Amino acid sequence: MQPRIIIADDHPVVLHGIRIVLERHQMDVAGAAADGAGLLQLLVQQPCHAVLTDLSMPGPGPDGPELLAELRQRHPDLPVVVLTGARHPGLLDGLLRDGVHGLVDKSADFAELPQALHAAMAGQVFVSDQLRRHLQARDLLFPHPPAALSTRELEVLQLLTDGLNINAIADRSGRSPKTISRQKAEAMRKLGLQTNQELYDYLQTRRD
Repeated sequence: MQPRIIIADDHPVVLHGIRIVLERHQMDVAGAAADGAGLLQLLVQQPCHAVLTDLSMPGPGPDGPELLAELRQRHPDLPVVVLTGARHPGLLDGLLRDGVHGLVDKSADFAELPQALHAAMAGQVFVSDQLRRHLQARDLLFPHPPAALSTRELEVLQLLTDGLNINAIADRSGRSPKTISRQKAEAMRKLGLQTNQELYDYLQTRRD
């Protein structure tokens, strides 16, 4: 089954281009919205596996971080990838800390869109190369300690260390696989781990 994606942007040409790229990569665009109100309404009407949304969409409904907060509140397990032209490291870092699963640079190649969505749906965090460089530059200039892992994130890492997979952890903890994947991704982000191999190496050090 093709993954169902809902997209949102206030520029019709951008929406059209996104739709073409995703459909070429065997993704089903379940709906498209031009503002925050339209996006929230679509999510009530159409089930989907992930959302790809512009960060800034003037029009009815919430916009920017307020829209993302509304998405988290209403659909906490839904992966959200943000398309943005923002360059401010503090804003980008804040979006990741608030649980966004992907940041795609508007000036980047559209081929990054399916990469970001596949990563988000797999419980990983995707950041465009250019945006990653902005974040890394900020980290070099303003070093800060890693954010503390939550109790549930620590539990997920411990069970992964014990050899359980996502579905087994979900069964044991009584949470959904999507929730476990999200908690794994958040723990990886806090630890500065970018790939499953890096996570595996980290878990090996915990096991040793």
